[in-house]
Amino acid sequence: MVTITISKKLIKNDDLVAIPRREYEKLLGVQKGLDKKDIVVRRSKSFRIPKRHEQFYDSLDLELTEALKEYKEGRHYGPFETTEEGIAFLKSKKVAKPKR
Repeated sequence: MVTITISKKLIKNDDLVAIPRREYEKLLGVQKGLDKKDIVVRRSKSFRIPKRHEQFYDSLDLELTEALKEYKEGRHYGPFETTEEGIAFLKSKKVAKPKR
């Protein structure tokens, strides 16, 4: 059996994890794939809605896609300590919605 000794300088706050190299490389590959992949929100075909509501759900899908893109780019705020702080922030950022 192989035994290794790890210096306490390498272990900070008990957060050392040891995994096989192949698993580590798989994890790196998954992360790289997530960074390149654009997220697009689409409702499931099994989610049935009346024709008159299709436009609403299509615009909702677009808005969710845009929100996820902004979040991924780091353009988000919060969390807020109180609801009042959150509401005050929203009121300070109030802008007209663009027409779609």
